[in-house]
Amino acid sequence: MPFNYSSIIDEGLSRDDPLFWSRPTTVNCTTVRIIGIFLCVAAFVGIVFNGTLLYSFLRYKMLRSPPNIFVMFIAVMGLLASCTILPLTGTSSVYCQWLYQRSGCQLSAIIAFLYGCSSSYLLCGASLSRCYIIVRPFQAKNVTVRNS
Repeated sequence: MPFNYSSIIDEGLSRDDPLFWSRPTTVNCTTVRIIGIFLCVAAFVGIVFNGTLLYSFLRYKMLRSPPNIFVMFIAVMGLLASCTILPLTGTSSVYCQWLYQRSGCQLSAIIAFLYGCSSSYLLCGASLSRCYIIVRPFQAKNVTVRNS
């Protein structure tokens, strides 16, 4: 019978204590490990697919239209997230404890926040670009990559 970590009360460890960050998770480790494996697989798939998409944009100049520039930068954000956030979270989940101490936790949170906000803003820009094309179709041809 596995040990129930949820019965552990905060042992008087502060968040400044390095032992605080090496404690195992308080939930079922099997579930957390399955999520960790999924995150590691998602990181690999994200790197492959976003890398392929970026390679296509860089290789074929005809794909670099103003609406597609937003898609290219969304792929960049996805590639960066697949290279940084998903492996950090996935490997820590596989080991059922946070492996990267307090500074790694804070850096991971800041990076995830920036990637999330950047992706949201890029999606808003892409939808505004599409809206402009639908509302003013004859003026849309004047939109260039510099004006996007």
